[in-house]
Amino acid sequence: MKKPKFYQAKLVEIKDVIKHVYPNHEEITLEERMGENAICPECGDNRWWLLPKESIAVLEGGKAYCECMNCGNTTHL
Repeated sequence: MKKPKFYQAKLVEIKDVIKHVYPNHEEITLEERMGENAICPECGDNRWWLLPKESIAVLEGGKAYCECMNCGNTTHL
């Protein structure tokens, strides 16, 4: 059996998440993707962390996913 591996993620603020995720798509807006102020539909917070490219959600879904930092609700951008 393999030994377990652990990785640490570091939160770094992304000023323009749409440009970060979709650098070649000028017409996409955050409001279009997540509504006004990107409010979480589950808890009402609007702080999100972008899941790493290596996460199972991104690998299986094929697109960028983010998770609410308050309640864990996951959605794609």
